[in-house]
Amino acid sequence: MYLLQEHIRETTEKQIGVEALNIAKTIASMEEIITAFDQEHPSESIQLIVEPLRQEVDAAFIVVGNVEGVRYSHPSEDKIGHKMVGGDNDAALQNKQAYISKTIGSLGESIRGKAPIVLDDNIIGVVSVGFLTAHIDTTIKEHIYKWLQYTIMILFIGILGAIAISIYIKKLLFNMEPIHIAKLYQQNKVILETTEEGILAVNHLNQITTINKSAYEMLDSTHNQSICEWMGTKVEHIFTPEIVAQEYIHNLELSLDENIIILNKAPLVEKKRKIGSLYTFRKKIDIQKVIDELKQVKQYANMQRAYTHEFANKLHIILGLLVHKHYHQAIDFIKEERNIQLKNQTFLNSNITAPILLALIQGKMAEAAELGIKLELKEISPSIQLTKPQEDAIVTALGNVLQNAIESLKNWSSSNKVIQLSINDYKNHYLMEIQDNGPGIDNNLYDKIFTKGVSTKEGLDRGHGLTISKKILEKINGDIILDSGDLSGACFLIIVPKGGVLV
Repeated sequence: MYLLQEHIRETTEKQIGVEALNIAKTIASMEEIITAFDQEHPSESIQLIVEPLRQEVDAAFIVVGNVEGVRYSHPSEDKIGHKMVGGDNDAALQNKQAYISKTIGSLGESIRGKAPIVLDDNIIGVVSVGFLTAHIDTTIKEHIYKWLQYTIMILFIGILGAIAISIYIKKLLFNMEPIHIAKLYQQNKVILETTEEGILAVNHLNQITTINKSAYEMLDSTHNQSICEWMGTKVEHIFTPEIVAQEYIHNLELSLDENIIILNKAPLVEKKRKIGSLYTFRKKIDIQKVIDELKQVKQYANMQRAYTHEFANKLHIILGLLVHKHYHQAIDFIKEERNIQLKNQTFLNSNITAPILLALIQGKMAEAAELGIKLELKEISPSIQLTKPQEDAIVTALGNVLQNAIESLKNWSSSNKVIQLSINDYKNHYLMEIQDNGPGIDNNLYDKIFTKGVSTKEGLDRGHGLTISKKILEKINGDIILDSGDLSGACFLIIVPKGGVLV
C-alpha cells in the first residue's frame, strides 16, 4: 500500500507540475499581463485578471512579480507588494527559463510552474503557479480511499460470483473435484481407444463429436484424413439418410468402406431431451471368428456324438452276430473295423502335425460317416509346416468347404456319397483339393460363388462362409478357387503359400 501511495504521489506531482508550468507559460504570454506592467499600479489590473483564472484551475496561488520579485498578484491581497518567497525565481529572471520547482513559500510547500514574462526580448517579470503538496496529499488519500472502497466492493462481488459459479459448475460436474474429473477423462480415453468396437457419437446436428481409434481405422483405413479432421463431419457422409433417420438400430449388417459391419444405434438423451446419437459397429469378420470358434467347439461335440453313434451301431452288429452264434464273423468284423480305424488314425497322425487341423478332419469324417457319406483321404503330404495365421485360415476355409460338401450330399439321392480330400506339398505352396460327387454348383452361380449372399442353399442367412473363407485366405496371401474335379460335384482348391508369399 505504501509503495502504491508513493507511486501515485510521484505520478500526480509530475502531472500537476506540468499543468502548473503550462498555466504559467500561458499567463506569461498574455497581452493583458504584459501591457499591465506599463501602468502606474500594475497590481490593480493583474490581480483582476489572474485571480479568476486561479479559482478556475483550482490552483493554490498564481503570483505575478516584477524583476525584483515584488508581487503584483496573490490570493491574499495583503501580500501584494511584498517580495516573493521561495528563492526559486533566479532561473526565470536571469536565464529566461520556464521550469518546475518544489519549495516552501508563504502558503507552505508547493509544486510550482515558473515562466518569465518577456517584452522585446527583455525580462520584465515572472509568473509562478503553485499547488500545495498538502492539498495533493489530501486528494491522493481521498482517491486511494475511494479506490479501496471500489476494490473491496468489486472483490466482494467477485468472491460471491466465484462461489456461485463454482457451485453451479460443481453441480454440472456431479460434485466431482478436478482430480477426479482428470482421472475419469483418462479412464474414458483409455476405454475408447482400447475398445475394439467402433464408436461414433454425434450431436443434434448429426455432426461427429466423438470417434475412437477402431471407428477411425474402419472409416479411413488409408488415413487420408487425421482423426481430428473427422470431428464435426456430418454422419450422412458415412451412413445413408435412412440409417441416420432411424432412432434405434439393432445388429444391422451393411457395407462400410471395404468392410462388412454389424451396426447398432441408440439416441443420446439428457433430461428427456435428445442431444444426439451413438453409433457402435464392428467388423462382421471379427464376430465371425467367434462364430467359427463356436463352430469348432460344435464340431468337436458332433465328432464325439458321431463317434458314439457309430460305435453304438457297430456294437449292435456285434451283439447280433454273437446272439446268433456267428462268432467268427463277429471276430472278423471287429478286426476289420479296428484295422480301418488304425489305418485312418495312423495316416492322419503321421501326416498332419497341427492338432486343430487334425481334429477338424477327424470330426468331419465322423460327421460324414454318421450321415452315410464317405470322406476319403486321397493324399496328404507329410511334414506340413503352418504358421498360426495360416492354420487359422485353413481351419476356417477347409471347415466351410467340407461342411458345404456334407450339406450338399446329405439330402442327395444316391447310395454312394463321396467326399475326397487331398493335401499336396509343392515347392512354393500347399494345395488342398476338396471335391464331392453331389449335385455340383449351378452354372449361373459359378462366377459369383464367392460373393456375399450367394449360396446354393435356401435361407436368408446364407452365402457368408465362402466369402469369409476367401477374405481370410487373402490375408495370408492365399486363395480359394472353384475348379473342375474328377467327380461329378463341386471341386474347390485351397492354396496356401509357404513363407507367407504366393509365387
